[in-house]
Amino acid sequence: MTETPRTGDRLVSVIVPVYNAGSFLERTISSIQKQTHRELEIILVDDGSTDGSGELCDSLAEKDSRIIVVHQRNSGIAAAQNAGLERAHGEFITFCDNDDLMAPRLVQRLLSALIENAADMSCCRWRNPGASTAEAEMHAHADDPPGPTLIIDDPAQAYQRVFSLAHRRLAAAELRYFSEANWGKLYRASLWRSVRFPEGRYAQDVAVSLDLYLQMRRVASLADALYYWIQRPQSVSHRTKQTQYFRDIVRAHGRVFELSLQAGIVPARAYGGLMTLRLERRSVRTAEDERLFEDDARYVKSLLRRLTLRQRILCSAFFSLRRVETAVYRLTIHRRQ
Repeated sequence: MTETPRTGDRLVSVIVPVYNAGSFLERTISSIQKQTHRELEIILVDDGSTDGSGELCDSLAEKDSRIIVVHQRNSGIAAAQNAGLERAHGEFITFCDNDDLMAPRLVQRLLSALIENAADMSCCRWRNPGASTAEAEMHAHADDPPGPTLIIDDPAQAYQRVFSLAHRRLAAAELRYFSEANWGKLYRASLWRSVRFPEGRYAQDVAVSLDLYLQMRRVASLADALYYWIQRPQSVSHRTKQTQYFRDIVRAHGRVFELSLQAGIVPARAYGGLMTLRLERRSVRTAEDERLFEDDARYVKSLLRRLTLRQRILCSAFFSLRRVETAVYRLTIHRRQ
């Protein structure tokens, strides 16, 4: 697939929240600079880094006029993403974590698929290599031919219904699956006009997911694995969790749960998120933790009462299957180096 005049002059804003990215930041930004689609606005939001990452952003901006650097005091990833959205001028928007990699044709393929199919969003698959092998793996797949593209006309329904790996495999529904993250996706900028991430909270991407999907009429889902998601033991998602962390997850999924029911969608995925309550219970250490947990327990109970018996059985079955898959995942993917 080659770039055509229809896509070559369309500006794409790439938002990268940056916080103490260390030695990984430069190769991340390099992977964005090497995109075959050249009409980019690369917005690096330095969220109060203390390891020299902010200075590196400034240095790279001096060499590439497409790079815009925003410095702010440390306020969290949601605030950094929002700052990027405020500065974005592109007709289309994508995100990249500050230690991941984008295959050279990621933007080109997503943009072509989005425009050719009159979609509101396009998305690709991803690979999950260890940090030490990511670049080699990306180079090894550099010449992979384009795969099929699936057009999804009910993205909010797909997001809530298709998330179990076993279900995806048995029903041949992999391309109807959306990750919780905002990376690996290209959005029409108009989707973000009234949507911003809740600041100071975890699971900020989950919290806005249905706000976005309910606006979409069509999504182009590519089989191509073009994003390299690199997990590390020191990342936030792998650290010891406090009660507030789990509370944020429960509340984010609670919002999605309510929006799903309002739209007539069975909130199967959100139900699984609400079950994070059991982890919140285990995290209780103080009287304040206990208060937060009891408040969330009441909240979850009130939401579950709104399910019909059929909906509850369906949600519970998907959740049980997902728990098994998550256990396997933690024993494999999280151990990669």
